[in-house]
Amino acid sequence: MIKSLNGIALLFFSLILTILAWLNAGFSQFLIPGLALTSLSLTFLLSTRAAFLEKLFHGIENMYFFHKIMATFSLLLLVFHNVAMGGLWGSHLAAQLGNIAIYLFFSIILVAYLGKFLKYESWRMIHRLVYLAYIFGLLHAYMILGRVLLQPTFLGFVVGGFALIGLVSGFYIIFLYQRIGFKHKGTIKRIDKLNHDTLDIEIELDRPFDYDYGQFAFVKIFQKGLEKAPHPFSISGGHGNTVYFTVKTSGDHTQQMYDKLAVGTSVKIDRAYGHMKLDQGRSQHIWIAGGIGITPFLSYIRETPTLKKPVDFYYAYTGAENAVHLDLLMDYQANNPLFKLHLLDSKVDGYLDFSNHQIPSNTTIFMCGPTPMMNALATTFKKVNPLAELIYEGFSFK
Repeated sequence: MIKSLNGIALLFFSLILTILAWLNAGFSQFLIPGLALTSLSLTFLLSTRAAFLEKLFHGIENMYFFHKIMATFSLLLLVFHNVAMGGLWGSHLAAQLGNIAIYLFFSIILVAYLGKFLKYESWRMIHRLVYLAYIFGLLHAYMILGRVLLQPTFLGFVVGGFALIGLVSGFYIIFLYQRIGFKHKGTIKRIDKLNHDTLDIEIELDRPFDYDYGQFAFVKIFQKGLEKAPHPFSISGGHGNTVYFTVKTSGDHTQQMYDKLAVGTSVKIDRAYGHMKLDQGRSQHIWIAGGIGITPFLSYIRETPTLKKPVDFYYAYTGAENAVHLDLLMDYQANNPLFKLHLLDSKVDGYLDFSNHQIPSNTTIFMCGPTPMMNALATTFKKVNPLAELIYEGFSFK
């Protein structure tokens, strides 16, 4: 999270600006709901996947982490406000709207945290109701304090500005993103089943697709029987109008892809995301892939015939039947003296352990794999040599 400091500073600045605006206007009694509205506006802003925000937070996974933090913070503020006001319903429309907003928001946040038990499409549709709760909350605030908030004052501009940010961001992500965000249209040209649960997919696009080795993209698949909602997949190669994705079954959607996906199916792809860019970093690299975490490394290997920096590549998998593209890796090692391949089958060799390794300070370590594995290795590397650069991504769409 250290590299997310610019993004964190943006959030703190927004909250501090809100506090100053309410205190300066002499309405400290409305500070809690005022902060709740600002934090909700920021929650919607962080859901837009905007490129400048991804850069500020150093990765979309960090944006989604703080998206959840701000949503939870908003919920706590609203609960406190509701309790402090006695949760009165009464006959006053403004009060009723406020209570509806709070209880609706509370219900949706609960659903969000139970998202892993729902199909993604159902979770996504329910999640959209947050926007309705937000609108009710804004109506509640402006019906009570309209004479104050609609004035051209510091408070009016701050509250109105964040309200506009929230409304525009929410409208974009709910109604526009699916229509205008996916600018690359394509067709599936080839599907290879690498083993019992992993696909290699080749897509031909209508325009060149720019990405950095190690990034991922959101893909919408237009085939009967498959969800049309976008899902994130790591890019495993391609150049020009061709792009490859290597997909492992890890849920209902990917299992259906493995069973049913057909050549000729139409797709749409958003831009490339991610900060794990393998063509950057220091003069020496260590790459660590766990299971399907090999995918982002494949993009570099497929598209860079000659290695430019020394790389020690550790590929860990559980059982030989789960390893993919071993021939490609071995051929790459044979043609690149700077590439040292280390294959580790956990059933035979145990788990990766770098506690006794010497890691030079001029090393960048890239990791992709199960989150527990990456977190454990990150702790080890920080002990072995805290000066080495460590880059890894863990991303959950929900």
